[in-house]
Order: sequence, then structure tokens, then C-alpha cells
Amino acid sequence: MVFITLRFMLNYLVLFLFAISIVGCVEIENRPNFKDWQKENLSQSLIGLEPRLDSLVVKSDILNIDTIYRSMTGPYSSFTLVDLSDIKEKVIWLTGYQCKVFNAKNDQQILDDYLCHNNLNYGEPDSYPWDIKTLGSEKRIFTLTAGQTRIALPTGTGIPIYTPNNLAFFSQALNHNTFPINMDTYQEITIFFYSNKHAPNEMKALYPQTPFVTTQIGGPEGGFNSPTSDLYSPVLICGIDSNSSCHISYPPNAKYNPYADDYGRTYTGHWKLSKNDEVWTTNITNMLNLTENAIAMAAGSHMHPYAEKLELWDLSKNQKLHELGASNYQNKIGLSTIEYTSKLNISLKKNHQYALRSYYNCSDSTTGHTGMANMCLYIQE
Repeated sequence: MVFITLRFMLNYLVLFLFAISIVGCVEIENRPNFKDWQKENLSQSLIGLEPRLDSLVVKSDILNIDTIYRSMTGPYSSFTLVDLSDIKEKVIWLTGYQCKVFNAKNDQQILDDYLCHNNLNYGEPDSYPWDIKTLGSEKRIFTLTAGQTRIALPTGTGIPIYTPNNLAFFSQALNHNTFPINMDTYQEITIFFYSNKHAPNEMKALYPQTPFVTTQIGGPEGGFNSPTSDLYSPVLICGIDSNSSCHISYPPNAKYNPYADDYGRTYTGHWKLSKNDEVWTTNITNMLNLTENAIAMAAGSHMHPYAEKLELWDLSKNQKLHELGASNYQNKIGLSTIEYTSKLNISLKKNHQYALRSYYNCSDSTTGHTGMANMCLYIQE
């Protein structure tokens, strides 16, 4: 009797969870896009108020740097809450993001040599009242890194945020050059925003989409999803390729997973650099997830030392659409600058194929250097 009862309870639980998942899917699928939600829910009677840019500053947990930490290997804090509860309006418009690194002992700002990256993410994106077009489990908004520590979106644009859901950020430390060392650090982020009441008239809504370069690490030869009669087993848990959350993860039930195809090929977004020139090209059409023609208005990137540039290509036209350059220090390991562009007008066609092409040239014989190349595009809703 106990066995029957337990089996009944398990069956009931499975059916209950399945029913909830169906309801959840229906609810998410029925969410309007932001423009439609905006028309129905945001007051138009506030037009004419003086625009006022606000900011909010938050500090990360302490990150102790006690040795050399190559890219993606340093101490990290996976979650720091950005509490928006003091903001009375339900919608704000993010217009920029900044990250500084400090010595925790004396609160003095230090070089961004000690910044691996800082990611700002949506809070509870699945419970937003409108559909968020950004792919990935964590729904990343901004990424800042050594060489690119501040982003400002084009004038008159912003990313709408639902304040009851707050925001959160991930922070990781870096140290390519200093040894010995024992220093407590923290990252201080600043978000810049307009409350809806004090936003400029006719703000254009943007959403972030971050395609990235991948390299194949397992499975048969051939391009992504190229049919093959051979069966292969994945060589790793797809998407878990470093001890940080810099990679953009995808849920197990996602229709598209850039870390694995249907024929046993597996891919990584972080790869070990060889001591020579490397050029990698990845088809990112599915990562862009275009359901209609769109306009990219700004672009930033996260790359590692020895990166030279990252290109966006329209494969359907065999045309390079944009290039983001990177500059390396001459006397130490690290990127001095990564190009960010806020004056773009790139037309993206839903029926075209797109690719990213990354260029690296590692001149250091030291092992442990890795490459990656993300291009965060800020696309008009």
C-alpha cells in the first residue's frame, strides 16, 4: 500500500508540474512586446516634464587577489542585488553602465587590469509583463571588462526595466601581471537611467542581444547541424566551460543551443590560444533570433588579451557590417581599449545569415591564455 501511495503521489506531482509548465509557457508566449505593453500601460500625459538623468551606485562583494589569475580564472561574486525598490515608478530607462575597481583596504580606485568582467542582468526576466527578446538564461544587459569600463547608449534611447523585479550583477577579478600580491578588491557599478516620468520625449526602446564566437571541441566534422550518419557523445556538459558565469548559458529546453547541435558536435565559447594568428568564424543567425527586420544602434564587445578585432558579417551579401577593434598594452599583458560604438544604424534582415569573425595574435609563450569574443548589439524594439 505504501508503494502504491508513493507511486500515486509521484504521478500526481509529475502531472501537477507538467500542468504548471504548460500554464507558464502559455503565459510567457502571450506576453506582448514592449511597444504594445507601453501603449497600454505607460501614461502619455507626462510629456513636457524636464528630463532628469538619475544614477544608482552599488558595490560588489570583496574579491581577494592573491596570485596570477588569467582570464576567467579569478575570484568572483555570482550575484549582487541592484535594489530598485526606492524607485517609485514601475519603469525606468537604462541609458548607461559603468564599473570601477577599488582597493578595499583604502577605498582607492585601481587600474582596470584587475577587472575580468562585470555583467548586469535582468532580475526575474520570466515574470516581466512584456516579452524580453534577449536570449540566454540570465538575460544579460551589459558586460564591462578591462579596456571597456563604461557604456553609454545613443542619445534618446534606453533599455526599459521593470523595477519591481530589480537587477543583479556578476563580478570577477583578474590579474595577469602583478606577483606577489595579496589585495582585497571590490567592483563599484553605476547604472544611469531615466525614470519614465522624467525621460526625454519619444524614447526609443532597445534590447541587448549578445552573439558570440564558438569553436568546436567534439563530435564529427562539418558545420553546425550538418547531417551525418555517425553518432557521437558530447565531451562536456554544454555551456559549462569555465569556472565563471561569463559564458551565456541556454536552458536545457531551448530550441537552439549554440554549445551542441543535433549530431553530437559540441562547442565552447572560450578556447585556449595558440602562439600564432587565429581567425575564427561563427554563424550567429540563430543567436540574433530576428523575428522581424531590425536596426542595431550600438555595439560593444568582451574580448581577452591578444585580441585584435571582432567583425560582424552579413553572409547573405558577403558584406562586413561592422568592426570593433582592440588595443593591447606593449609592456604588459592586457587590453588597453576595446572599441565601443554608439552611433550605428545597421540594418538586420530576418531572412539573412550573419556571422562573427574574431582575430587573435598571442605573442606570449606562457600557457593558460584563452580567447573569447562577444559582440553585444543594442537593437531597436
